[in-house]
Amino acid sequence: MERGRYGEPETFSMLTVLQDHVVVIHMYGDLDLIAAPALRACLAEAVGLRTPPRIVVDAEGLTFCDSTGLSVLMGALPAVRAVGGDLALSNAHGRFARMLRITGLDSVLPAYESVASAAAFLTTHGA
Repeated sequence: MERGRYGEPETFSMLTVLQDHVVVIHMYGDLDLIAAPALRACLAEAVGLRTPPRIVVDAEGLTFCDSTGLSVLMGALPAVRAVGGDLALSNAHGRFARMLRITGLDSVLPAYESVASAAAFLTTHGA
């Protein structure tokens, strides 16, 4: 098992919750090359859970994200929108929020302060 920056095993986990008409994916740990396929599969599954799919990806428990993780999030956006849905981020903080700003992804993938505010946007946005 790979060791993380502080000698701990690098891990990534997710918890998917159906909250009213919104699917919320809570992310925990390091979203990197190794974890990216799990998030990609989770997002693909989430598209089929509600019609139209409204998905909030919650980054509150995210401790690290590399370019592969950002790529997975951006790759999911066209698939969600192709079936009339929408995707938003919540609790983007620290380096992750900075990466979103630097790359300009924050203008394409909306980010909100909380799961509740992201869910409210998605349900009133008319997706």
